[in-house]
Amino acid sequence: MSASDLTGFLRGRGVDAVSVVPLVGGEKNRSWLVDGAFVARSYSSSTPAEVEYELQATEFLAQRGFPTPAPVRASDGSLWGTMDDRPAALFTYAAGAHPTGLLDGYFSADLRLGRDAAELAAQLHVLAADQSFDGAKTTRLDPLQRVETFLRSPYADLPVLREATRRLTALEEKLADVYTNPSGLRRGLVHNDISAVNLLLDEAGEITALIDFDDCMTSFQLYDLGRIAETWVRAPDRHADLTRIKELIEAYDATRRLTDREAELAVDLIAAYAAATGVDILTNMLRAGAHVQSPADSHSMLFFLDLTGEQ
Repeated sequence: MSASDLTGFLRGRGVDAVSVVPLVGGEKNRSWLVDGAFVARSYSSSTPAEVEYELQATEFLAQRGFPTPAPVRASDGSLWGTMDDRPAALFTYAAGAHPTGLLDGYFSADLRLGRDAAELAAQLHVLAADQSFDGAKTTRLDPLQRVETFLRSPYADLPVLREATRRLTALEEKLADVYTNPSGLRRGLVHNDISAVNLLLDEAGEITALIDFDDCMTSFQLYDLGRIAETWVRAPDRHADLTRIKELIEAYDATRRLTDREAELAVDLIAAYAAATGVDILTNMLRAGAHVQSPADSHSMLFFLDLTGEQ
């Protein structure tokens, strides 16, 4: 990234930066803290249409008081520009600190914060109900599509994954019926990664911001409980705790009342989310030449197996 490219991008948004500090920790994108007041981001893999969708959604939410950084429009009114021929955006800075004490740097035992995250997801879904946004999100992150892709791959036939494949096949059949008849399941904006690393907290431990909407999509809104459950309802041995999952569902339901069908399928949709994450992780491991000894080599797949009866 050339300094002149970043400088030009910022000036197009009315910012003559004095201090630009690279931010570390991003999994996919590059980000910089600008004058302690803004965050600039260069997207490494999102398409322009996907960036447009994300920024339209985050601007909509921020304008309605939802705690997420607002994108800063350029002087020509555009929400995004380019840096090094990649889409880029500028956001207002959100104060706060990430949760600490995470198991493996990711999982949290703080169920109170998990309930707060579930309530925040419900608030997001209420605000964005019946909204459509310019741009387009591909279906590549849809859990059913990711499971189907795995089941068509040669990895599904590996003996070590035989039981996981059997359960994934049953899940695929059930979800296919749900997608064919989605009556009672509300669709809309899904953040798709509400985890501890994407929350900022104040000194009292209250949520100040939900960040990083770059994986957001339009799908069944209850999929947002999937990442929340994976983050906050694991026992110390990393197995799923169904009692804690039910507490998260209750916290969500207190803010956005579930339909009867959503209540019936909530755990299934959480399991589907974990399955999609699990097959992605196992596929990446196998492609890299790793020796997979068990489906539980992926904590997400272990979570899925727990929710479908494997102990």
